[in-house]
Amino acid sequence: MSLTVASAALDTSWAEFGAVAYTAGTLADEDACVTEVESRLRRGTLSATTTPSTTEVKRWLQIAKQELAEIKNFTWKKRYVTATLAAGAYRYSLPPDFSGGAINIRDKTNNNSVRVVNTHVFDTLFPDPAEETSSEIVCACVRNLELWVMPPPNGNDVVELHYERTGDDVTAADFSWLPEIERNRCCLYAIYHSFASLKEWDATNFYKNEWKDGLGKAIRSDGKRKWSTTGYRVRSVFQA
Repeated sequence: MSLTVASAALDTSWAEFGAVAYTAGTLADEDACVTEVESRLRRGTLSATTTPSTTEVKRWLQIAKQELAEIKNFTWKKRYVTATLAAGAYRYSLPPDFSGGAINIRDKTNNNSVRVVNTHVFDTLFPDPAEETSSEIVCACVRNLELWVMPPPNGNDVVELHYERTGDDVTAADFSWLPEIERNRCCLYAIYHSFASLKEWDATNFYKNEWKDGLGKAIRSDGKRKWSTTGYRVRSVFQA
């Protein structure tokens, strides 16, 4: 038995709502981060033919963004985006940096909060979505990284989606949503990989430890910020 892969793909256009952009400091963008890596390596200007190459350094910077987003569970990991739905359509692709997990949806056109359920409940409520009459959206679920809404909208309704991002941006060079200190941590990650490519192990271990220390600080500060603002307290290991 074989599966036939469908040729048609969903391509929903999402726009960031209230884009987060921190003040551009000394590490305002990807090129500035590459320059920071160059200054720490002290080997002159990097290029496509050097070791490490600029391509490698930029790839490590992008990976570092994803690593940082993965360990965060609060603050700038959250993202708000909006999309205009098509009348009668109930399947939509999710943003490319959607990391899975819980989402919140609001129907801005009708000023309603949309209930998000699991696929089992969704299928129980709407066994055949194609048979549903278009109306205001009341329910949604995530299925195979697609957003399904019910009933299908009866017009070009605008919905707002609140989700957690992976750090894998549509624009790889975008560092504006990271605070300056997080951009510096991205540089530390790229620097330690750069020294590893040069087989300078003492410097590799030094910057690797700097990166790991930075991750630890990021996790602790993020956890304190989360629990202090929600009014709840995380359980200790003894309570758990």
